[in-house]
Amino acid sequence: MKKLLAGLLAALMILSLTSLSLAAGRLDAIKAAGKLVVGTSPDYAPYEFPGPDGNPVGADMDFAQYIADQLGVELMIESFSFEAVLAAVAAGKVDLGIAGMDPTPERLSSMDFTDIYYNETNQVILIHKDDADTLKTLADFAGKKVAAQNGTLQQTLVTEQLPDSELELITLIPDGIMNLLTQKVQGLALASVVADQYVANYPELVICEGKFDYVSSGIAAAVPKGEPELLEAINGVIATVVEEGLFYEWVDEAVALNNEMNK
Repeated sequence: MKKLLAGLLAALMILSLTSLSLAAGRLDAIKAAGKLVVGTSPDYAPYEFPGPDGNPVGADMDFAQYIADQLGVELMIESFSFEAVLAAVAAGKVDLGIAGMDPTPERLSSMDFTDIYYNETNQVILIHKDDADTLKTLADFAGKKVAAQNGTLQQTLVTEQLPDSELELITLIPDGIMNLLTQKVQGLALASVVADQYVANYPELVICEGKFDYVSSGIAAAVPKGEPELLEAINGVIATVVEEGLFYEWVDEAVALNNEMNK
């Protein structure tokens, strides 16, 4: 009988602690665990890319570290494909998704987003310099293969604005670069700040004169739905980042590092 009562008490205690944790929310759980788990896709320089030791570095990773520091916890980075980052956030498997993301209406249906922390520029098409004379406008890509990373804004832009091209979905950006260098595809859709990195390091590549008709709302961090306290805390950090222009400094540092690594 005593063993039965002890078992029941233990079960009730576990249930109580679990309920308390759920009620407290993710922000309290992060602080209690002493770690912030951030999902990213480290193939998108200068936002996130493998550093000299193979671990993810870049402007987004500096941003993630800054958030962790402000919360007083350790940063834990988990690497995924871009599409898997979105799935991990939606399922609550990570605390934040930080991967150069636009808060599109489609994504907002399954996750929340922080305030904008960086205003991204144009969306462009990277091409091989051998094709520069024939691929000048979006219309020139009719019948051509254009690569875009699966689950990204660029995939949507190719589908909607290059309907006569053949969309080639890729999991990792370096795969698209290799296909472009070997001319297996004729274009690779990217944000201009990312495309600039590849142009700087691959003399065979140039940016097409024709650009997508798209005005970015900026990039933000993805947060699992139903976490208002966490969202408020991260937005407080972002206010400082924006006010002090920190992300622009991190971008400059990441560009310099990426260029140095590719010498």
